[in-house]
Amino acid sequence: HTRTMRSVCTSFSRSGGPVNQGLAASRGHAVVAVGPAHGHAPIRMGRALSGATAGMRSKAEERNHRGVQPLRALDLSAVPQEAIIAGGAVAVSLLGLLGYQMSQSPESADGVTPQPAATPAAPAEPPLPRENAVMVLGATGRVGRRVVRALLQSGRTVVAAVRSEEKALKVYEEVGVQPGKQKDGKGILFINAGVDVTRQETLDRADLWSGVTQVVSLLGSVFGPQPDGSMGFIDGMSPERVEAGGSAALAAVLPKHLKKAQMVVKDVLPMVTEEDLAKWERMDDVIMGGISSSSFELLEDGGVKGATWKGDLIMDGGGFCGCRTVRIDTNLSGTDGLALRVRGNGSTFKLNIKTQEQLDSPESTYQATFDTVAGQWTNIMLPWHNFVPVKRAQSDPKGLPLDPSNIAKFGLVLSRFEFNGMPNPKFTPGTWKLDIDGGVRAYTEPRPQLVMISSAGVERNAIIGDDEEARKADIPIVQLNPGGTLNYKYQAECTLRASGYPYTVVRSTGMIDSTEGGPFLLEADQGDSISGYMGRDEVADVLVSALCMPEAANKTFEVRRYEADDAKRILAGGSMSRAQYLRMYLRLADDAHRWRVGLRPMPRPVPPPSPPSEDRTKAIVEQVAAVREKAASKDAPKKEAAKKETVAKEPVTADA
Repeated sequence: HTRTMRSVCTSFSRSGGPVNQGLAASRGHAVVAVGPAHGHAPIRMGRALSGATAGMRSKAEERNHRGVQPLRALDLSAVPQEAIIAGGAVAVSLLGLLGYQMSQSPESADGVTPQPAATPAAPAEPPLPRENAVMVLGATGRVGRRVVRALLQSGRTVVAAVRSEEKALKVYEEVGVQPGKQKDGKGILFINAGVDVTRQETLDRADLWSGVTQVVSLLGSVFGPQPDGSMGFIDGMSPERVEAGGSAALAAVLPKHLKKAQMVVKDVLPMVTEEDLAKWERMDDVIMGGISSSSFELLEDGGVKGATWKGDLIMDGGGFCGCRTVRIDTNLSGTDGLALRVRGNGSTFKLNIKTQEQLDSPESTYQATFDTVAGQWTNIMLPWHNFVPVKRAQSDPKGLPLDPSNIAKFGLVLSRFEFNGMPNPKFTPGTWKLDIDGGVRAYTEPRPQLVMISSAGVERNAIIGDDEEARKADIPIVQLNPGGTLNYKYQAECTLRASGYPYTVVRSTGMIDSTEGGPFLLEADQGDSISGYMGRDEVADVLVSALCMPEAANKTFEVRRYEADDAKRILAGGSMSRAQYLRMYLRLADDAHRWRVGLRPMPRPVPPPSPPSEDRTKAIVEQVAAVREKAASKDAPKKEAAKKETVAKEPVTADA
């Protein structure tokens, strides 16, 4: 009877009958799902029958796919009386139906009622891959949600580490993203709830870090209305606890959960055997009527195994020596450039690359130059962006950037010319040689593993310290410094810089939501001397670009909109390109080398100053209003955006 009853319940639940999940008894709990009765909403009261649960996903699968959460058995004492009555009505109906089915069911010769064949369970969907993921802390803030969306649009896997899953789902729905694989097929989003950076143990979880290789920190205090009507930090989420304390908690768990990225080098063109050297062909200026000559021979010198390229360069005729490989056809996508260890005579040499598309165009190639030190071994790194498209010995302004995925041939050149017929300043005619250790290699540099949003003003605030007169003369955010936020942001910066992981610290200028007049070209500087505005979408784009560019690693910089008249011409109607971000990062110095480019070393962190008086605060606010009014007179859309930012009353995080 029990087997038959289960069959009836299962068939009814599958056919859309009155039973939603089935009927059974288990450990004194009611496990029926009662439909609407007496004006009450349906009340779920347990799991489906064991026969109906064969196709249910495991808890891990539920988390991966974000499906309906499994129902739990509910004690009858927790169920309203009218629901129990309604459940009883359903149960009576089922018993009647059961009796009818039993009276109609044929029996076998031994009196046993045959059972219908079990429906095969649908194969479980494989879990979504969680690989090379970016963890985002502060993922539901006004910048955080934009970073999550931008990462997904770029095809990355994102782990949103949040306190509340319910809030995260609501926020992400508003910006058009969803848990799991995105509708456009780009990117995968995992939501890990229960993360509170003020409690280190919530970060110290292996499941949270599964597949994570990079972290974006958007930590910020939560400021808004208090129960008494005043404004303050909500739930004690102050800058000291969230930004300084949260960053310290993050740094403490990193060594346990995040493997530190290292440079990877691999051989591309070995030069250690006669067979290796046989791949190189002579391409001296004899092809242009010159009489220069060059050749290769194996090198063994003090444990170094490689090759020596040597020759005699004569000015009459072409004035160059060159060599080129036979067709190699190699794919070096995913690498950042070529590496050589060489010993020369102090001359500047060229390394050439010919792509498969250029094989039918003898006059086209890509060239990068490298310098040698006479008699000394030198490590040479040639990133792909160093290779200049060249056509007929002239740089080609219309040439595309080098695509390392379809390299056909390599070459070496020593010439009296550099680019565009300009003389090579480190050229000496006559005999020469270039020793090469091992051959040509490709390298991949670590990307920033920690990318943090900070604020312009933190460094100058630390330098000012308790000098009240200097503070009064500085920008409004430094004068106000609400809650000591600049001090605690700077503490957070110092913590991440000292972590030993490759990092990028982005100090945004004033953030607004307005995009009127955009898109905008961005400019970056160091030393905390600039001020300005930028949009939150632009902040998100900078953070995402830094994650994938080794040129941004180990740098701290301020960034703002560049609104000079020529900005529109430079952008040509589009957003910032990868090449423009690259140029922006290449202009910046590593933090470890700041003093080599005329910048002061980072100051030490200092305690927050005393807050300004009420009268002084009012005067500063009026000063800000006057500056904004003046700017608004030139640009009405900016005025409206600034007004919206000032009057916003909803709770906001400091990353906003």
